[in-house]
Amino acid sequence: MKKLIIILYPFKFRKFDWERFEIDELKKLNEVVVFDFINVLYPHFKKAYFVDKGIKKKIIRIDSITKYKKKIDELIQKHNKKNILIVNFIKADSIKSLLINYFLKRKNLKSLSFFNPGISTYNLSTLKNKYNKLISFKMLFKKKGETIQKIQGKFINIMVKMLRIYPNFMFVAGEKCKKDILQDCRKKNIEIIKGSSWDFSKILKEKKDLINLNFDYAVYVDSPGPKFLSDSYLFKDKYLETTNHTYPSLNKFFTFIENKMKLKIIIAPHPKTKIKNKSSLFDYREVVSGKTLELIKNSKLVITRASTATTFAAYYKKPIIFFYTNETFNEEPHRSSAHLSKSLNLKTININKFNEYNLNNIIKFNKNVYNRYLNNYCTFKSIKQQNFIILNKLLN
Repeated sequence: MKKLIIILYPFKFRKFDWERFEIDELKKLNEVVVFDFINVLYPHFKKAYFVDKGIKKKIIRIDSITKYKKKIDELIQKHNKKNILIVNFIKADSIKSLLINYFLKRKNLKSLSFFNPGISTYNLSTLKNKYNKLISFKMLFKKKGETIQKIQGKFINIMVKMLRIYPNFMFVAGEKCKKDILQDCRKKNIEIIKGSSWDFSKILKEKKDLINLNFDYAVYVDSPGPKFLSDSYLFKDKYLETTNHTYPSLNKFFTFIENKMKLKIIIAPHPKTKIKNKSSLFDYREVVSGKTLELIKNSKLVITRASTATTFAAYYKKPIIFFYTNETFNEEPHRSSAHLSKSLNLKTININKFNEYNLNNIIKFNKNVYNRYLNNYCTFKSIKQQNFIILNKLLN
C-alpha cells in the first residue's frame, strides 16, 4: 500500500508550487493530497495571485476548519495512521492556524515542517534588530499589520509550548539554519532531516538547458510590487514603492547596464505575476516566465532586490547587483538587500545614483564566499539528491 502525504499550505497553491515542491516525483511512490488554506487564513490575499486554472482540479481548497477536520478524518479511515505523513507549511501564529495544528496533534499524525529558507534574510525583523527608538517606532508603524501579527504570534507561541504542538521532523537546509534551531529541536524532541532549499533542490535535478539565446544578457529577477500586490498585502500594509518611481528608475538603470556592459536585459517575472513579453512596464524588453534558473545559468549578470533566486546566481557563480531606490532608502527593502549582499560580501547600490558607483568594483565576487553562503543557507555539503528523494526515504 502506498504511503499518503498530506500537504497543508497556507496560501494559494499554484502550478509553480506543484513543480517547486516536486509533487509529480513524490506521486510516483506515494499518494499526495494538497490542502489549500488561503480561504481560511488569508482570504484577502487571493487578489495577489493570477488565475491558475491548471492546478484547480489537483488540490482541495479548504473553506473552513470544519471541512478540514472532516477531510482529514476521511483520509485516516482510508489509510493506516502509520502510513500518513503531514507535510506542514502552516505555522501556528494565529488562532486559526493554532487550531489547524492542534487537530493534527490530537489525531496523533506524524508531521514534518520546514526550515529551508534558502536566503540569509530569514531572521531579519524590526522587532529583533537594534535601532534607536525613533527609527524603530517609524519602521513598526509603517509595517503595523505585520508588527501586530508578529506580536500576536508571540502570544500564540506560549499556547503552542503549553500544548506541545510540535512536528516530529524538521526539514532543514544549511549549516547556519541548522545551528539556529538545533537546541530548540533537541528540547522539543524534533528530529532534524537534512535537505536543501527548494531552489537548490531544483539545481540538483538533471536536465538539459532549455534557454538558448544567441546574445549576451543580464537577468533582472523581478518582485511582484509595486505594479502587483506583494507580500506586504498579506498584512494589509502599504507598499513602500510606487509604480511611477520604480519602473522609470529601473529602465534608466537597465539602459545604463546595456550600454556600459554591452548586454541585453531579460526580465524574469515573479511567480505571482503574469507579465506579457515586451511589456511597456519594462520599456518593451524581453520577458521570459518560469525559466529563472535557466536564464541565470546562462547569463552574464543578475540584478535583484533580494530574491531567493540568489541561490542560482551563487551556484552558477554569476556577478550580482543588489539594489534599492530613493523611495526605499533606509526602509525594509533596502535593509533586506543590504543584509543579503553582506552575506555574499557584495555591495548594494541605489539605482537612482548609478553614476556614482564603479561598476567593475560592484560586480566583483568571491567564489569561496558564494560557496559558504550556499552551505550556510541553501544545502549541506553531503546532500547530492533532490528533496523528494530525501522525503521518500523518510516514508519508505
